[in-house]
Amino acid sequence: MISNAILTIRTLLPDSGSVTREQIEAQVDFVLTNPIFKDIDRNSLIREVESLYRVRVEEFRMIEASERRRHWVNDNKNLISWNFWDRYKTYLQFRKNFAPETIGQLDRLTSKILDGLYNPITEVGFDKKGLVVGQVQSGKTSNYTGLICKAADAGYNLIIVLSGMHNNLRTQTQLRLDEGFLGFDTKYQRAFNTGNSIIGAGIGQKIYPAHSFTSSDEGGDFSFIRMNQ
Repeated sequence: MISNAILTIRTLLPDSGSVTREQIEAQVDFVLTNPIFKDIDRNSLIREVESLYRVRVEEFRMIEASERRRHWVNDNKNLISWNFWDRYKTYLQFRKNFAPETIGQLDRLTSKILDGLYNPITEVGFDKKGLVVGQVQSGKTSNYTGLICKAADAGYNLIIVLSGMHNNLRTQTQLRLDEGFLGFDTKYQRAFNTGNSIIGAGIGQKIYPAHSFTSSDEGGDFSFIRMNQ
């Protein structure tokens, strides 16, 4: 029940910027007027909400060759429908309970990386490489999931994820992308408009047209048969 109360409070507080204790207390008191939350301890609820808004994330660093830089994301920001990204951001906020500062930095970082690529709508025949490095449990999966969402919104039509040599890791990666990007479980559903296997970011949200050539099933990867010479 306390998790539902926290979700309600987060919808009433600002998505970005600093939040004061007075603002938190005001929204906590408002939410506790609802009879379904009457058994929740006020001080405990305030501490839980405060913990989300006291998160501090180290700023990311980026090294790039300036002569290959063509800024385009900011100029096209209002022209792009950020469907996948907005849905993923909502998923992180209200289902994964990410702190606002964490989501804010993820937004800035993925936009910076996308801006380092070329505009898929206007550029033809480009080649760009990059490397993202992060510590264990530092949010790398959220990083590339967010980037994939924004890339799809911007107009990239084919996105390939290389997840390593071992099938269990590939399956795990596929499931995380099913949850964060596709919104449905590819183990049971290959196309966005068949079946009823909605998970993750797709729960309670619109399912946007995206298809996966692989699935989260143990044998859901591409397979190659070597012919005997």
